[in-house]
Amino acid sequence: MVDPKVYVPALLTLLSNTLTNNASIFYRQHFGVGLTDWRIMYRLASDPWITAHRICELSALDKAVVSRSIAWMESRGLVLIRGDAEDARRRLLALSPAGLDLHDRITVVALQRERNFLAALKEDEVAETIRLLTKLVDNLGAFSTPVAIPPQRVAPIESAPPTSPRRAIKPR
Repeated sequence: MVDPKVYVPALLTLLSNTLTNNASIFYRQHFGVGLTDWRIMYRLASDPWITAHRICELSALDKAVVSRSIAWMESRGLVLIRGDAEDARRRLLALSPAGLDLHDRITVVALQRERNFLAALKEDEVAETIRLLTKLVDNLGAFSTPVAIPPQRVAPIESAPPTSPRRAIKPR
């Protein structure tokens, strides 16, 4: 039996889902952008003129979600798009001046929210948490390692019998 109180994937999922949902609501309410938009913005602030494909790789985001977000941000003047001189099929992305300004405003708030969240830990615990999380991120490939699948011991029920007798509905 899996105990969700000590099963690391469950704890990480709970933490991630809670942080994600909270941040998404917060950034939409105060800045008019969703969490995916924010993730793309902080990626473009640190790595300007990269492709959407590269954003997906670096952020583990879905290609379609990134594409929609970029189109939305472009329509609001938050990103700039230009062709790649080396490969005409590629489009390179960067934040516009308005995008950089919004990024800078959100960053101030995001870092304060992070400090508020991490206040439950001592300074050395924060450093250790970052070290351990980084180690786990570096080991994500372990989930792709083949594992033995136990044989089925009980056949599934095709369809469950009704728990109470059902009466036929007579047409009117």
